Amino acid sequence: MDTIHHEVWINADRKSVFEAITAKDGLDAWWGRAVAAVPETGSLVEFDHGLGDLLRMRITDLVPGERVAWECISAFSDPTNPASDWLGHRLSFELRTERRDGVGRLLEPLVTGEEFTVLEFRHAGWTTDSRWYAFCNCAWGETLGGGLKNHCEAASG
Repeated sequence: MDTIHHEVWINADRKSVFEAITAKDGLDAWWGRAVAAVPETGSLVEFDHGLGDLLRMRITDLVPGERVAWECISAFSDPTNPASDWLGHRLSFELRTERRDGVGRLLEPLVTGEEFTVLEFRHAGWTTDSRWYAFCNCAWGETLGGGLKNHCEAASG
């Protein structure tokens, strides 16, 4: 099985980023309409991306301020929907705080404050012949590096 992996540097505190990946309003702001999201292990996170059926994720792990993991429990029969490959996939978001003084000079322009949050994202469960692997890899990069990062940084001022 293959795993999509992205590391995103976010100029916002960890608490704000954690809320953006676990709270209904936060998820709503960067990944489409969140219908339900209660940050508790075992609860369902549901999204309405306008594709007819809801995308449902079960929270399998949650440590406040540090990480959340989901398992996709939606089965989409429409092969033109990229999430049609996701049943049983595991998505994880892990956060850590880094300091500007630990960043090399080449990367310093990416950091605006003394501390920033690093998001390690993984989307596991892909088969090597999956139709949607490459598309979702690119889409996750844009969604996390654009939508989530921009939302968190704008909210932080």
